[in-house]
Amino acid sequence: ANAARGGLEVWYGSVPRAVLSLFQGLTGGVDWNDLVEPLISQVSPWMGVLFFVYISFAILAVMNVVTATFVQQAIERAAQVKEVQKVNQASRLFRTLDVNHSGVITFDEIESHLESAEVQEFFRSIDVDLSEARCLFDMLDTDNSGSIEFHEFLSGCMRLQGPAKTIDLVLVMRELKEALRGPAAVRPQ
Repeated sequence: ANAARGGLEVWYGSVPRAVLSLFQGLTGGVDWNDLVEPLISQVSPWMGVLFFVYISFAILAVMNVVTATFVQQAIERAAQVKEVQKVNQASRLFRTLDVNHSGVITFDEIESHLESAEVQEFFRSIDVDLSEARCLFDMLDTDNSGSIEFHEFLSGCMRLQGPAKTIDLVLVMRELKEALRGPAAVRPQ
């Protein structure tokens, strides 16, 4: 009994010493049995249960934090890799469609490649049906030149693959207002 009381004094004699003992038990610096034996024999068997709950909770909490950090890093890295792959795919597709190597693509060039597997896969990846190719071309041709430069193609395709952003909705609203104002200004009064 005296040895057990001595163990209680050694491991839990003061608040700083108790905190250090609990930390050592958690990190493997001291065997759990050495820490729990004085609690069970001198205080109460329920202290052993409480010690077990403390160790279990702390270990599970630490494992959850470490696991969550690892998973978050993996998800972010996968998203970056996917983005790079999309840019590479769009770049390859642009070079494929730009038959005359002019640095721009026209709707005729797109239309002549609609049956190719690469074009069909790209349309599928941005969730656009092949029948909407003309509409897509008109959306990507932001300067209404009848041709799409690489930067127009790339930025348009990347914007199509993600969710709509506030700036996209503001642009649509502005264009809609301009379109609605246009015919009203032309009508004779």
